Order: sequence, then structure tokens, then C-alpha cells
Amino acid sequence: MAEKRRYSVLTVLLAGFSVTSVLGVGIALYLGLGAAYQNTRNLWVMMSDLDLTSVQRSMHERMENVSLRATWVADQVASGTLDPAFQHGWQNAMRALAASHMDVMAYGLITGDRQFIGYNPEGMRDIRRTLPADDMLFSELAHLRGPSTNHTSFPRWDPYFKQTVIANWIPLFLNGRYLGTFIQYLSLSNLSNSLIRGREGLPGVPFVLIAGNRVMAHPRLSEWGNSTASSLVNGADIARSPIPLPTINDIGDPVLANIGKSENIRFRKTTLEKSDSSTLKLSGLELNGHYSIIVTKQILNTPFSPMIIGMHFEEALFDDEWNRLVLASAMGGVVLILSIIIAILIARQFTKPIRLFASAARAFEKDGIDNHDFPDLSGSRIREYDDAARSFNHMIKAVHDRERITSLFGKFLPASIARKLLASGTDSGVLPPQQCEATVLFVDIEAFTSLCETLDPQQIVSMLNAYFDCTTNIIEEHGGIITQFQGDAILAVFNAFDELNDHADAALDSAIAIQHAVNTRQFDGLSLRCRCGVNTGRMIAGNVGASARLSFTVHGDAVNTALRLERENKVLGTRILLSDSTHDQLSDPERVVKAGTIQLRGRHSETVLYTCRPQNSR
Repeated sequence: MAEKRRYSVLTVLLAGFSVTSVLGVGIALYLGLGAAYQNTRNLWVMMSDLDLTSVQRSMHERMENVSLRATWVADQVASGTLDPAFQHGWQNAMRALAASHMDVMAYGLITGDRQFIGYNPEGMRDIRRTLPADDMLFSELAHLRGPSTNHTSFPRWDPYFKQTVIANWIPLFLNGRYLGTFIQYLSLSNLSNSLIRGREGLPGVPFVLIAGNRVMAHPRLSEWGNSTASSLVNGADIARSPIPLPTINDIGDPVLANIGKSENIRFRKTTLEKSDSSTLKLSGLELNGHYSIIVTKQILNTPFSPMIIGMHFEEALFDDEWNRLVLASAMGGVVLILSIIIAILIARQFTKPIRLFASAARAFEKDGIDNHDFPDLSGSRIREYDDAARSFNHMIKAVHDRERITSLFGKFLPASIARKLLASGTDSGVLPPQQCEATVLFVDIEAFTSLCETLDPQQIVSMLNAYFDCTTNIIEEHGGIITQFQGDAILAVFNAFDELNDHADAALDSAIAIQHAVNTRQFDGLSLRCRCGVNTGRMIAGNVGASARLSFTVHGDAVNTALRLERENKVLGTRILLSDSTHDQLSDPERVVKAGTIQLRGRHSETVLYTCRPQNSR
């Protein structure tokens, strides 16, 4: 392998760190832009708060002026300086009031006969009207209570003025005698106009709510009065009676109608004005795919109820700022994507050896040692990768060599014995002998000597190889180990080197399967017959031979007995014979029947022999 320039892992890590640093700066920039967007929103909230505070002050000043004016008139009447019955003096006083900026649409006197005699400050036009019965409650209550401070009525729509109004009234007394009620009508339409005056072309919809859901001021309030409120006027009596203010569902503002569904938004208040009488609240509302921000302040010190003034605007107000952020984010995204692409290219280049290593490892894991075509992993310029590739190539070669040795062992030794020899950690090739109880199966071809006289040597070898392949597979499938091939005979043992439960059944099943296979097929064109002897007993398993050449087999009388049983098939005319010791260990002894008794050599008592039932022997 040619020597190549290599890089250390440290160099690669430094390169990766540089790339991640650039990405970190990009992320920090993105977060900074997000903070800028948040600050822009807070700035608009602060501007809205200033507008609302201005409206709050304007309303307070108007109500304060109305209250001072009412108190002045009551004081003048109580002191006798001003007399409503003196027509000339009263009119002069009313004209004097009109000389100042009153911020009212009408003011005047309510007499006891339901008559309102008043004036319009603009041009001092006279107003004469008969009040509806409910408006006379002002006068009646004032008559009953006696002298008191001024009061403010609940805002309502007045069909006479065709506007939303607030009535401020105060009873007039002189020496305990009731002279009438001084009343001033403050137009809420002027309040709505003041909310939008100076905001032409600016985003946001201002509003004032009272009693929770009644709209006191809104840019659409006049439109509601001209359409909806006017349609309610069906007769003279109604025309003279006040109509309640519209609810948030009547004004035609979907954001205001769903204000109860808005969710609070946390924000900093350090730059926003605060006072004891108002609390600022910021909330958001998702409606029909549009997100609106709602800024509200609650005013507690009002003459009729807690009042909420507010403003809502769509988040699209921040489109310009958002577009700048999107542009900056897009540029950052492009840089990020380019960085990722570069990082991927670098990573692919420098991780290619790892991927090849992983692919080779997966192939080895999947195919194992059966795959003999593993290509050598190529070297790498990175020092650690190059060392890993060399080690992996050496490991694969070592594994293949080990498997080749195991495979060669397996051709001359049972696989389980070969594995034990390799795992022993020594080169002696010796396994400690062990005494065990096992079942021996001895299989021999019938009339093999006569058959060999009629065949040439090559045909005999081919026939035996085919026969041994068949019988060996059957024995190993049932857990047996073939310890010897003696000419045409096979010596197999069950439970000698590997623990095998029901070894007697396994040996019998092997014998039955061998008989069936031999009787139903030909071996290199020849039909054969074989005999099987099965015996269970104590024996010794181990290796025997010279120090330079060893053989692994089993020894003992139990092995010799299996050989004798195989030969006894000639006498009894059977194919399979079992000893009584094997019969006693079968899980189902009914599988076999008694075939006879014999006196085995070296034994003092007769041995009962068994064979398979006819339906089991074929």
C-alpha cells in the first residue's frame, strides 16, 4: 500500500469546530434579530399607551370642566346671583358659559313640566323639547333629595340628538325651594372623533368600553347610530326615549367582538407610563388567519363604572420590520445551508473510511465467514483511520484462516470435538477422557463383501461416499456424533461429547430414518440394505493413539454390544435391534416390540432384544 499523507483527528476536529463557530454566530444573529422584532412591538405598545393616556386625560378634563360648570351654576342659583325665572339674566349667563370652550353639545334647564329649555353652544341656538318620562327622573330625584352635588348618567344613544351622550345634571335650589335641574349633554361622538383625530393614516382602532361589553366610543359608533339605532325608532315615544349603547357584538368590529378570547402577552413595562388609576394589559387574538394585538387600560375613577380604553391593531403592522427580518434570516439561512453542504462534503470525505469499515463489518456480520470475497479496506490519509483499516484487514484474514482450520478439522473430526480442541487453548490435541452414559448406533451395509466383488474400486468409493453423505446428515440432524467409519460400517454415539436429552430416542429415530432413506433411494445407481444395532450404557469417550496422531472414539462394553446387536439382525431377520437398556430409556416404549432373547458373550444372563414395529421400521 502506497504511503499517503494523513491527518490527525485533532486537525479534523479543529476544522469542524471552525464550521460550528460560524453557525453559532449565525444563530446568535438570528436571535438578535428576533429580539429587535420584539423591541419594535414593545415600541408600538408604548406609543399606543401614550395615545390611550392622552384620551384618558382628555376625558378626565372634559368631565372635570362639566362638573365645575354644573357646580358653578348651582352655587350662583343658591346664592341668589342667578335666577332661572329671570329670563334675561339666565340667558346672559348661559351665553357667558358658551363663550368658553364647553365640549358639550347642549345644556340648559329642566322645568317641572317636562320641558327642556336649553342652548347649543355653537351659535347659541335655542333648544326646546319635551323630555321623555325616563329623563324626568333627573328632575324628580333632584326634587326629592334636595340640594346635592352633580351627577352623571349612564351613557346612552339619544334619538333626539342622534348621538351617544352622557348627561350631567345638578338640582338648583334657592332657600330650600326647587327651581329646576341644570343639565349638560356631553357628546360621545366627539369622544370617538377625538380618538381618531390626528391618527389619520396610522394603524390601530381605538375604543372605549363600559359596563364590560358596552361600546362608549369607537370609530364605527356614528355609523351604528345612523343605521342600527335609527332603525329602532318606530314611534314618537321611542324617538324621545334613550337607547342603550351597542354591545361589542353590535358595533361591527370582529376583534372587539372576540376580545374575551384573547390571550395575555407578557411584556416589559419599564418604559410605559403607569398610574394608580389605570393598568395596562397586552393581549393577542388569532382570528380568521389574522393575528391582532390588543392594548387596553382600565380606568377605575369614572362617574358611572369602571371604563376600559384600548386600541387594537393587526400584527401586519410590523410587516416592514418582519420583511427585513425575513430577508436577514433568509440570507442567514443561505449561509447556513452552504455551511451544511460544505460540512457534509467534508464529512463524507473524511468519514468515507468509517463508512467502508462499517459496510465491511455489516457484511461480515451478515455473511460471516461464509463470505470469502471481502475486499481489503483501502488506506486513508487520516492516521487513525488508516491504522483501523489495516487492523480490520488482518482480522478478516485471521478469521478466515481460523475457519479454514476448523473446516479442515471438521472433515476428520466431529464438529463439536473440533470446537473443543480450538477452545482448549493448547496445541496438544488432547481432550480429557470422560465417562458417560450414552447410546451407541452401529450401522452396517448388508452383503457389502459380495457387492464389492462385482464392482470396480471407483464405483465402490462413489457409492460409499453417497451412502455416507446420506447417513451422516441423518445422524447429525438428530444430534449424534460419528466417531468412526470402519469400511462400510458407521459408529455413532449420542450424548457422549455434547449433552443430549432423550439420547435413546434420538438414536432410534436416526436408525429408522436411515432405514427409510436407504430403502427409498439409490446410491450412485445402486440399491442397498443396511442393519442397525442400538445400545445404551456406560462408556468412556476420549482420544487414543500416538502422540503425533490421535483418534477420538468411545470405548466400553456398551459399544461392543451395539456391534453384536447389528450382527444379530441376520439371525432374527430384522433391520433394527435395540437392547433392553435402550428400551427402558425410550420416552415411548410402545414404539418397539420384543424380538427375542440372546446370551451375549461375556454376560451371565440373557439380554432381551427389541425391534421396531413394522409401521415404524420403513
